[in-house]
Amino acid sequence: MIVSDVPSLVTWWFVFLLIGILFLPLTTLIFSHFIDRGYIFSKVLGMLLVSYTIFSLGTLQVLPFTHATIIFLLFAFAFVSIFLLVKVQPSSKSNIFKSSWKLFMFEELLFFVALAFWAYIRAHEPSIHGLEKFMDFGLVNSALRGEFFPAKDMWLTPFSINYYYFGHLTTAVLTKISFLSSAITFNLMLATISAISFASAFSIA
Repeated sequence: MIVSDVPSLVTWWFVFLLIGILFLPLTTLIFSHFIDRGYIFSKVLGMLLVSYTIFSLGTLQVLPFTHATIIFLLFAFAFVSIFLLVKVQPSSKSNIFKSSWKLFMFEELLFFVALAFWAYIRAHEPSIHGLEKFMDFGLVNSALRGEFFPAKDMWLTPFSINYYYFGHLTTAVLTKISFLSSAITFNLMLATISAISFASAFSIA
């Protein structure tokens, strides 16, 4: 990894940090029996809910897949999180954050180190070719170009994609949130899958 890659890595990590904080109140309810209250899963839950909401609204043609829509949804989820934080057992949640903040920081550091390590590995071979990488990259860009879903087939436009592509859509959503190039986020997403798996395994164990 060269110095010019570091800002992209930090920007990408910061997006996940914000998503994790945003969905932490909901995560603590779902993973209430975990010692860490499922802190690392707030990132996964956030990605899932934001992406699926955008996919549903785009499929129904209620809202287009734009930066404005993503920002609107993030504010909507922030409102829900604040409601959960204030209205649902606020005293117990305060105690959870006070007692677990060191564990939260450790897991965040674990996630960042794993992300940086795998990004470093990908930086030595960032080209997008071989296996299904070319098609995966095409599906990500097809999602980015479209306003509604299903996205247009990159090989058979104006027909729609006849293939499962929710993971590619999730990458496209994170690409728009981070304002990075898809050529960069494609490799960062591969590193993220490894980092999330590593940190989640720690949380479960």
